[in-house]
Amino acid sequence: MNTLDEEIRKALSEAEVQKLDAIAGEPGMFAMLGGIFSGKMRFWSAYAMVLSFVAFGFAVWTGWKFIHTNDPHMMALWGVGMGVSIFLVGMLKMWFWLEMHKNMVIREIKRVELQLAVLANSLREKA
Repeated sequence: MNTLDEEIRKALSEAEVQKLDAIAGEPGMFAMLGGIFSGKMRFWSAYAMVLSFVAFGFAVWTGWKFIHTNDPHMMALWGVGMGVSIFLVGMLKMWFWLEMHKNMVIREIKRVELQLAVLANSLREKA
């Protein structure tokens, strides 16, 4: 924590510090991943997770077939299938990371909103 954060905490009341602490904690990796499955996008997130596992299974299966075939034409087809499914897994993984980043940004915006509300409230009380 830097000195600015410490000065802000000194200016706040105990109840306001508790509110800030409730949203100030940085969640871990699994908590952020679980946060993707809440809200309006939870069904799309679940669908993307299932699709990611299916694509990974397809990549393993086509890779296995690629290794155990002797026909060059079939090797090319199995290789393309494996490449496309690995690409799909990568894109879905990037989508999950973007969703986690979006949630982190929203959490920071809410933190700033809380600090602004506390500041506005203290200014009203002084006036």
